[in-house]
Amino acid sequence: MPICLFAASVFLVVIVARKKQIRMLSPFGIFMVFQVLYNLTPWLAASSGSGPGLLSLLYDRALVNIQLVLASVSNICFALVFLIFYRDVKFTQLPPLSSNRVRRNYLLLACLFFLVTCALCERYGWHQLLSAGNSADDGQTLGGMFTVAAYFKFFSVAIYLYYLYRFGLDRGAWFLLGQQAIVMVVDGARTTFLPIFLVTMFIYLDKGIERKRLRAIYILALGGFILSIGTRSLILRNESVLQDLVTPVLIEGSMGSYVCLQSIQGVKALPHPPYTLGSTYIIDPIVWLLPQSMGREDLLSFKEWSDKVSPTLNERFAPMGGFYYLSEAVAAYSYVGPAIVTTIFAFSMIWIDRHKNTHRILYLAWMPTVGLLFVKVVFGNGVKIFVITILSMHVLHFFSRLSVSHRRVE
Repeated sequence: MPICLFAASVFLVVIVARKKQIRMLSPFGIFMVFQVLYNLTPWLAASSGSGPGLLSLLYDRALVNIQLVLASVSNICFALVFLIFYRDVKFTQLPPLSSNRVRRNYLLLACLFFLVTCALCERYGWHQLLSAGNSADDGQTLGGMFTVAAYFKFFSVAIYLYYLYRFGLDRGAWFLLGQQAIVMVVDGARTTFLPIFLVTMFIYLDKGIERKRLRAIYILALGGFILSIGTRSLILRNESVLQDLVTPVLIEGSMGSYVCLQSIQGVKALPHPPYTLGSTYIIDPIVWLLPQSMGREDLLSFKEWSDKVSPTLNERFAPMGGFYYLSEAVAAYSYVGPAIVTTIFAFSMIWIDRHKNTHRILYLAWMPTVGLLFVKVVFGNGVKIFVITILSMHVLHFFSRLSVSHRRVE
């Protein structure tokens, strides 16, 4: 059975993690959490015995089984790459690059920017888009002030990440991370806070934590997950607290996997599927950098794929938002796509991890964007967020060096 193959692939990943001593709270572990979520949810729906509901493909056992097989092969590729090439590299804590006075001034300016960001997110945040019927869970907006609010959110994330680069993980960093949690609650979207929270946990664990304290760290990480889920629960209210916490997880698993089922349906139904042949990984990241006013949506290769397969579907493509990277991989290279794309992604993760100390800004910008969001956002969108983040960090770095040069001249 496909579910047995999937379970065996997950077991292989666990064996590799133990052999290579890879923590669960790592990019490796987070990737597998999403793999389980996006494949177990549709399997549970298809096995429930219920008739086709609003999202009919969730109850199509044949499509769900194909997705399980594709995900299983992907897990095997992912595990083998890490088994052969992974090497543990710790994120080293360097001495602060500036004085305490510079640190205080940076935190003060960050607080002012935080207040402006909160004001914008309250009026033009994700929750406002949701109430208007325009879901934007990936942080994207519809133009105007919504775009301004989104870019302020991205820049506030860069402010925090650059602090980590320049001053390290100290009390000031935890203070700025707390501000990001508040922005998440005000805005309603999780995509900016959860990745930087996880990266913070990665760095903290790399400092060398005693085994006795590991439990406290994992409890803290669990608290961050519950906070991010609870933020969505403030908007999607149900009858009980437990239901408030479970519903967003089930929605994430259902909506993310649904676009994959739709791509598989397109491959099965069309005699000559219009495969993108990888253009979504090359052309679309460039197109995503264009303003929406320039007709960006019509230029995307993945949009062309979704338009072509839509006549074979019962609902529109991605009917309620959500995404799972296997959908884009299938659109690129049919059923061999997930294995190819997962293998390349695994190599990229290992390369970035090995060079986290020699390319620190690159690591801090890549990991919470493409690194952790790859599984759940369209690739071009993830690259766009990465570009905004790393450019913002380099702008901050430029002005910091300019300030240092100015003080030396004085």
